[in-house]
Amino acid sequence: MNTLRNLGLVNARNDRCIILDPDCLPNPSFIRNARAYSDSQVLFGGAINHQQYSDAQIQPSIKLDDRNAKSSQWVDRTRPEAAGVMIYGGVMVMSRSRVLLAGGFDEEFNGGWGAEEHEFANRCRHSGMRLYYSKELLCTHLYHDKSRPNYRRNVEMWGRKQIENATILDKISPYKPRVGVLIATLMRPEYIEQTVRAVFRNLTPVRLLLVNQGDSSSMQQAMFEPWRNRWAVTVQDNTENVRLSVVRNEAMRWAKNLGLQYLVNLDDDMTVHSDGITNLVQAMDEHPEYHAISGWYKQDNDEMCAGGLIVEGNYYNLPRVKGVHPVDYVASGFTAIRLDPLIEYDTSYEMGWNDYDWCEIVKSKGGKLAVCGDAGAHHKGLLTGSGWKEVSDIANYRAIRYNDARANAMSEKFMLKWGFPPKNPKTLPKDMWELVK
Repeated sequence: MNTLRNLGLVNARNDRCIILDPDCLPNPSFIRNARAYSDSQVLFGGAINHQQYSDAQIQPSIKLDDRNAKSSQWVDRTRPEAAGVMIYGGVMVMSRSRVLLAGGFDEEFNGGWGAEEHEFANRCRHSGMRLYYSKELLCTHLYHDKSRPNYRRNVEMWGRKQIENATILDKISPYKPRVGVLIATLMRPEYIEQTVRAVFRNLTPVRLLLVNQGDSSSMQQAMFEPWRNRWAVTVQDNTENVRLSVVRNEAMRWAKNLGLQYLVNLDDDMTVHSDGITNLVQAMDEHPEYHAISGWYKQDNDEMCAGGLIVEGNYYNLPRVKGVHPVDYVASGFTAIRLDPLIEYDTSYEMGWNDYDWCEIVKSKGGKLAVCGDAGAHHKGLLTGSGWKEVSDIANYRAIRYNDARANAMSEKFMLKWGFPPKNPKTLPKDMWELVK
C-alpha cells in the first residue's frame, strides 16, 4: 500500500494531494474544506467516524471518532514517542513536495496493517512539519470485515523507527541538511510560530537553532513548546539576554560541528518567502566568491536588499533588483554565511553596529559580500486571516533594543576601530543605483 501511495505522490500533477481510503466516505463539504488547507508546512489528518452493524439490527450505527478530540486542533504538542498517533491513514491532506522531502511513506511497512501512517506523520514532524487534526475533513468509514495482517510486526517496527526519526533522520530519509538557520528571540513571542513555519515551508532541508534570549514569560514558553523534541530543531534556552555577537558565534560553531556548509541568520520578525531560503542557498552555491549573501525584504511598501553600498561614509541599502550584486556591507536580518572559513563576530560589541563591524572584518580578511534580489522575506507584521497586520513592539522590548547611550558607545567603538562612523542605512536613490550599475 505504501508503494502505491508513493507512486501517487510522485506522479501527481498538483502539489496539494488528498490520500483517501476507498472505504472512507467524505462529508459533503470535504473538497471545499480540503482546498482551504493550503499550508505546505502542515500535514492534515481528518476525523473518521466508523459505521457499525450489530446482530440485533439491520440499520448501521455510527461510532464517533475514537481519538477523543472535541475540535480541530494541533496534534504535535505531545511527548516525542507519541507524536504522529493522532494522524490516521484513512484521510490525509498534504503537500506532495514537502512530504517527499521527508521521505514519503516507508515501504518497509508493506504487507501489514497499521502504524505506517503514524510513522509517516512522526517523520514529517521531525523534519519541521506541523500536524493538524481536522473535523472539517470528516469521513465515515464504511462497514466491512476486519483484516489486520502483521499488525504486531508493524507496531514493533514503528517503535524502532520513531527512535531513528528522532536521532538519525538524515541517514534514513532524503532530509539531509547542509544549511543551518539561527533565530534568536526575546519578548516577541507573537512572531515565533509565523517565522519558524515559514522556514520549514522551504524545500531546502535545514537544521534550526531556536534560541530563547532569557524570556521566561508564559507566552514565550507556549510558543516554543511545539518546536521542542524535533530532529530538525535545536532549542536553546538562555537564562539571560546574551549578546547577539556571542549567540551568532555559537551558532556558527554549532552548524560547523554538524557538518553544515552555511548558516542563515534570520531575525525573529523576518518571515521568509516559501522559496526565500532555497534561492539564497542557490545564490551561495553559484557564487563561491562571496563569503555572505543577504536577501531582500519588504517593509511597509518598500522593497529593499538587506545590504548595500557605503558612499562617502553613508550606508545605502540597494533597492530590490533581481540577481546577485556585490556590496560593501550586509545586514544580519536575512543573511547566509559561509562556514569555511569561519569568520567570527567581535564579541566585545553589545547590541548595535555588530553586523557592520563583522562586514569590515570579513573584508579585511579578503572576503566579499553580496545581496540577492531573488531571495525574499517580509519584515515586521503578522499574517492574519484578514491580511497583513502591522504590529508594534512592547515598551520593554524597545527599551532593550533602542538604547541611545549603548548605541553611541558602540558607534564610537566602531569609529576608533575602522576610522569612520556607522550610520543607519537609507535606500539607495534610483538615479544613484543607475550610476552604480
